[in-house]
Amino acid sequence: MSHPAPGPPQPSAPPLQRSRTRMDIVKEFIRRETAVFFGVEESHEGGTEGALLDRRKRLAMRKYGQLKEEYATPAPRPHPRHRTTSAYATQQPPGVLPAGRDTTDDGQLATPRWAEPPGRRKESVARMTFSGLAYVVATLSRRRPRPGARSRQRSRSFAPSAVPPPSSTEEHSSSSLVDEVFFEKTVSAPNSSSVNVAPGPSTADYVEGSGGTAEPSGEGGFATSRDQPDHPHHVREHYTTRERAPSWRRTPDRFESVTESGPEVGCSRIWSRVLDRVFDNSDRRQYGMGIMGRMFGRSMKRSVANKPAVREQLDDMEDHRPFFTYWVTTVQVLILIISLACYGMGPVGIDLYSRSGQVLVTSLSLQQVDYQEPANFWIGPRAADLIHLGAKFAPCMRKDAKIIKEIEKGREKERETACCIRNDDSGCVQSSQADCSVRGLRPTHSIFALQNTISTWKKWSAGDAGPGGRISGSVCGLDPKFCEAPASIAPYEWPDDITKWPICRKTNSFTQRFRYKDKMAEHMVCEVIGHPCCIGIHGTCRITTKEYCDFVRGYFHEEASLCSQVSCLDDVCGMIPFYAPEVPDQFYRLWTSLFLHAGILHLALTLVIQYFLMRDLEKLTGSLRIAIIYMGSGVAGNLASAIFVPYRAEVGPAGAHFGLLACLIVEVLQVWQMLKHPDYAIFKLGAITVVLFAFGFLPWVDNYAHLFGFIFGFLLSYALLPFISFGEYDHHKKIALIWVCLLSSLFLFAALVILFYVIPVYDCEVCTYFNCLPFTRDFCASQNINFKREIPVV
Repeated sequence: MSHPAPGPPQPSAPPLQRSRTRMDIVKEFIRRETAVFFGVEESHEGGTEGALLDRRKRLAMRKYGQLKEEYATPAPRPHPRHRTTSAYATQQPPGVLPAGRDTTDDGQLATPRWAEPPGRRKESVARMTFSGLAYVVATLSRRRPRPGARSRQRSRSFAPSAVPPPSSTEEHSSSSLVDEVFFEKTVSAPNSSSVNVAPGPSTADYVEGSGGTAEPSGEGGFATSRDQPDHPHHVREHYTTRERAPSWRRTPDRFESVTESGPEVGCSRIWSRVLDRVFDNSDRRQYGMGIMGRMFGRSMKRSVANKPAVREQLDDMEDHRPFFTYWVTTVQVLILIISLACYGMGPVGIDLYSRSGQVLVTSLSLQQVDYQEPANFWIGPRAADLIHLGAKFAPCMRKDAKIIKEIEKGREKERETACCIRNDDSGCVQSSQADCSVRGLRPTHSIFALQNTISTWKKWSAGDAGPGGRISGSVCGLDPKFCEAPASIAPYEWPDDITKWPICRKTNSFTQRFRYKDKMAEHMVCEVIGHPCCIGIHGTCRITTKEYCDFVRGYFHEEASLCSQVSCLDDVCGMIPFYAPEVPDQFYRLWTSLFLHAGILHLALTLVIQYFLMRDLEKLTGSLRIAIIYMGSGVAGNLASAIFVPYRAEVGPAGAHFGLLACLIVEVLQVWQMLKHPDYAIFKLGAITVVLFAFGFLPWVDNYAHLFGFIFGFLLSYALLPFISFGEYDHHKKIALIWVCLLSSLFLFAALVILFYVIPVYDCEVCTYFNCLPFTRDFCASQNINFKREIPVV
């Protein structure tokens, strides 16, 4: 039995692969981008690590001094497409001549400067911002045509052609070239420097040949495609449909030959010498030069930049743009300007500020009032104004037991009050019986005597119940019987507790109330003299006059009759009202306080730190990484400050700045082997850290934010900065380090949140010494208003 000859091996069928869904693509993209962000993507490690190493070297040279010789690699030569003609360039790239020269040494015509690719120079952020704003303004201010109106055709600077319009077969291609410019071409051969094309006749003088190419009708015209030899070095002119059947005429005098500075481009109104000036960037701003440098003729800020290799390297930098630094600094400056414009300046100094004056009180007499409040040596708003703007203040972020206890004590006293009515019809005020008797005192021969006929304290009792059988009250200008909105009707009757009565928005007519004047409605027809006033940053409420409230810079509530009807904590905190009444929930103050400053000097210190520290770090790491470190350190530092110093209004990015210092220290440790003098670099950063910690013992500066901001900045730096680890870098070690640092940061932040809400710290005298040292008796005084004396004027 014969077997068939074996044929060629058949290719096996490829294994079936499951098609990737959109969810798989999204997951793969997120995984890859996350790995690239943390610097653990193996396919990107080579180029990314090299670019980051170059940035680290430049940062080290600018901040910490010179590198060791084995790490100080020479600056790479720029690519010919990215060559620049800077003022300090020692050699010109091939093909580019010095300024003012258009021919080579052998007399041949050289390529003009505008024909070379322009020097790669990053635009400044300010120029990019202004360009964007100018584009937006120009777009918005552009006049739009009215609906149905015919658009006016743009006129040309030359006469229209007498040649009939193109045929229908060429209409589409010709209409797409209406706004194109006919460019005269310069054909260069490899063995010749250039070919000067003599001016030929106008386009209208061409006639269409049988072969579809245009032929000149006179001498001196262009050579056609069939006159050119079929050689690869010759350029064949392909004329467009527009050139074969033009709809406009160009006179021969508009065709110009090569000028002394280069050929004319497109026979337009822009000459090549103008383009030379546009593309020439030899007078651009050097690295380190500013307005003051130009004014005083300074060349470079740093001596290390005077070296040619370093200058060429600085010119070819590929650092990140510090967009986040510029953005956050601009926001901080604008917010301080707005806060000063709206709230003004507070008292300036380092001690308590005393204020004294005579104001009208509820007894309709002048009273001498003296009070003190802490001054602001940063030259800025008062503490109460900063809280209203969004400063870190724990009572606005959680329910404070001490403040709630004070509010309950005030309501207990208010339940025992009643309407004190003056018998001479001069008004009435809500007060206790003792205060009503004091208001009946009048000076008689310099001796105070009690005159019971001056005022009457109207208090309902069980034997003389008020309207509806209530024994709570009376209240000046408020009664459930005479209120229409909200009305006291079942099932929404007002309780027999004046501290739970709402504000009456609408009362009965005066005639209806006048009938009860001789019976039970005296408290409704009298003129109310005093209303609730919220004073200080702890929400203290008093029934007083508007003159008194304005003098102590309080919040006056003319619509209310009792302190229980207003929430002074809402007035103190401001911003977005609480979701639930009397339950503070402004946790976002940990973030908003980063953009606030206590004054002009405080902002100046922030600008210096962010310019010299944060800007260079963002050039190294990028905007996203530095934004996470900045915000994370600042929020964590503010949270720690709210725990240990809850009753001080603190503002500013102190924790964020110490997070940046921690990031710089991590960078020094990373390039320790490259630096010639690493001990000097770490000593300089340590000195800056110690000095800023010393500032934390002064009022308005927060050391708890400094400490915890430094800790979080250290952890986030090791987690976010790519190619950084303890000891020699290893891919798997870096992944483990990222997980450890991120989880440590999350656990520490969760512990701070639990300590803030679950186990709050209210009174910790030892904790205050770490935040402020009392150099004088009142140096670390409370930011609340402290009344010294209130005596009537005789």
